[in-house]
Amino acid sequence: CRVTKQDDRCGHYHHLPCLRPLSGITHIRYTMEMNTLLTDGLFACMAAIGFGSINNTPRGLLPWCGLIAALGHATRFALMHSSFHLNIILAGFAGSICIGIISSFASRHYRCPYEVLAFPALLPMIPGMYAYGTIQALICYLQFNAAGTPSEHYLNILAYNAIMTLLIILFMVVGVLVGIFASRIFRTFS
Repeated sequence: CRVTKQDDRCGHYHHLPCLRPLSGITHIRYTMEMNTLLTDGLFACMAAIGFGSINNTPRGLLPWCGLIAALGHATRFALMHSSFHLNIILAGFAGSICIGIISSFASRHYRCPYEVLAFPALLPMIPGMYAYGTIQALICYLQFNAAGTPSEHYLNILAYNAIMTLLIILFMVVGVLVGIFASRIFRTFS
């Protein structure tokens, strides 16, 4: 990091000895992006609790659904905005692995089905922007195509958004399954 002459510390937290190993991984500025990370986790927690309450999740498990969702969504956010700059597909994959592992251990601890904790936690990571963009591009393509005006632009947007939506959801499902299998393998060997 470049350090200015007025301040001997940069905006990153690699100058703290206990957090120095994390500096190459996340490189998150504490003042601005940690607040954003916590806000992101809070909104994911609220969405998971709302979805869990609709799906008759026991009231005692709703805070755990929210916590698991916050950790998974914060993992995705941190990987997307860190020095790695992962795209949303791979960051969502890592976040869903985190959700899968934590949900598997928590479901064994609370003696409840795995799905009760994992599905509400995955809901905030569903790519709504890309799904809505797919439908909007489809409607625009059909409108302009019926009018006889060039509409290839909307067809490209439709294809891009549809492929992104499908890949994100596919990698989320695969990530949760990897988390389940990893926790079962860990349980077998321990």
